[in-house]
Amino acid sequence: MLPAERRKEIIEVLKREEKIVVDEVAEKLNVSPMTIRRDLQQLEKEEVLTRTHGGAVLGEKLTQEIPYNEKKQENTEAKGKIADQAAALIEDGYTIILDAGTTNMAIAKRLDKFKNIKVVTNDLLIASYLSQQEVDVYCSGGEIQKNTGACFGSSALKFFSEVYADITFVGTSAVDVVAGITTPTLDKAELKKKMLSAGEKKVLVADSSKFGKKSFAKVVDLRDLDVVITDSDLPKNLIDTLSSEQESIKATIV
Repeated sequence: MLPAERRKEIIEVLKREEKIVVDEVAEKLNVSPMTIRRDLQQLEKEEVLTRTHGGAVLGEKLTQEIPYNEKKQENTEAKGKIADQAAALIEDGYTIILDAGTTNMAIAKRLDKFKNIKVVTNDLLIASYLSQQEVDVYCSGGEIQKNTGACFGSSALKFFSEVYADITFVGTSAVDVVAGITTPTLDKAELKKKMLSAGEKKVLVADSSKFGKKSFAKVVDLRDLDVVITDSDLPKNLIDTLSSEQESIKATIV
């Protein structure tokens, strides 16, 4: 097993059990305790975990998945402003990819003013809402994630590899200027990447609470996006960075 694969396995165990013991993981992965200690040392440098005596616990900065009902109550005003700005990028006749999540649900609720649009999503809640509007809606299907209504897995990946959109809106739980967009799971990162590649224009919609954080799995770098839409509560140093260093993207602060 390669070091990267071993460290991914360590993180998956941590996410399931919240803590690990060096000797137990070493036995499970058939390596020496010293090898596991070196892995933990590296992962601690990456702020993924915190080492303890004989083991480790999840690091405070490793963002994990939050249930949908909790997400929808967070930063509602900011998400509304972000959705307004996102809707300004849409035109009649567009095909739109909407990632799962509460910010993209806010965008979905602003689509009734457009004519002849198609929406493609992996979010059952967004699909259900839009099915009652004058919108052609397509849902990817796939394995449904508990507590969020989002679809992932091989079926969803295949679906998004066979569609094209004028614009893709993705959300995320963690954004970092250096690490880029990251998410709690590999399957979620892979699907977001596929969604972005299917869109002519690639847009990140994320409120300021998501910035300055890292999660487990990399999606893309910020420079791979066309537009980033966030709110004005973003710290000034991050606003300056988005405005100056990321010259390839348009940063919209609402």
